[in-house]
Amino acid sequence: MPIEIDLSGRSAIVTGAGRGIGCETAQLLARAGARVMIADIDEASARAAAEQIRALGGQALGVRTDVTNPDDARALAQATLDAFGRIDILVNNAARWTTKLFKDMTPQDYDADIRVTLYGTLNVSRAVLDAMMEQKAGRIVNLISDAGRIGEPYLTVYSAAKGGVAAFTKALAKEVGRYNITVNGIAPGITHTPGAQEFIQGAGGEEKLAKAYPLRRLAQPTDIANAILFLASDLSAYMTGQIFSVSGGYSTVG
Repeated sequence: MPIEIDLSGRSAIVTGAGRGIGCETAQLLARAGARVMIADIDEASARAAAEQIRALGGQALGVRTDVTNPDDARALAQATLDAFGRIDILVNNAARWTTKLFKDMTPQDYDADIRVTLYGTLNVSRAVLDAMMEQKAGRIVNLISDAGRIGEPYLTVYSAAKGGVAAFTKALAKEVGRYNITVNGIAPGITHTPGAQEFIQGAGGEEKLAKAYPLRRLAQPTDIANAILFLASDLSAYMTGQIFSVSGGYSTVG
C-alpha cells in the first residue's frame, strides 16, 4: 500500500505565507487536508493566498499579522481557535533580512531584522503553546536558513537572528516534549522566492551561485515545503529538537 500524508482534521498556522516558501507550504498543507490560517504583514497577499487554496477545494483564511507584536500573535492564535477549533501545526516562516556588509548596517537595520526573524518566532510560538499543551499534541517547524548554521556574508545580522532561532528550537523541544509537541527546524539554502532575488542578483546571479551546490541548482519553494510537510506529519513523530538542511548539499553540518 502506498504511504500518504493525511492531515485531515488538523489546523495549521503559517506565518509570512502571502508569498514564497510560506505560500507554497500553506498550499501543500492544505492539499494534505489541513485547515490553514495564512498570516502575513501584507493583508492583501494573505487573503489572496487563502483564496487560491479555497479555489482548489481547501480550507484557508488569510489575516494580517505583525509577528513583532505579541498582541497580534495572540490574536492570530485566537482567530485560528475560533475558526478551526484547535492548533496542531505552526510554521514560523516570517523573516526579514538586510543585504549589506555588516560595516554598512545601522542599528535600525539590526533591530528590524532581529524583531521579525527572532522575536517574531518567539511571539507566535508562545501564542500557540497553551492550546497545544492543553490538547497534548503539536508540531512546530521553524525556518532556520543555512545562514543561521554556517553564516553568510552580507546577511550577518540575519545569520545571527536565525542562529538564535536554531538554539530556541533545540531548547523549546526539551521543554515541551512531555506534551507530545515536537519542535524542529528547516534550514534552506538560497531559494527562488521574490524576497531572495536581490540577494541572488547581488551575488552574481543564479548560474554562478548554483555552482556551489552539489545538485547544481538553487531550491524552489516546493523543495522546502516538502520537508516542512514531513515534519508536520506523523512520519516525524519521534524527531524533535533537530535542524534539517534542505540545501542541495551546500551545507553538510552535523
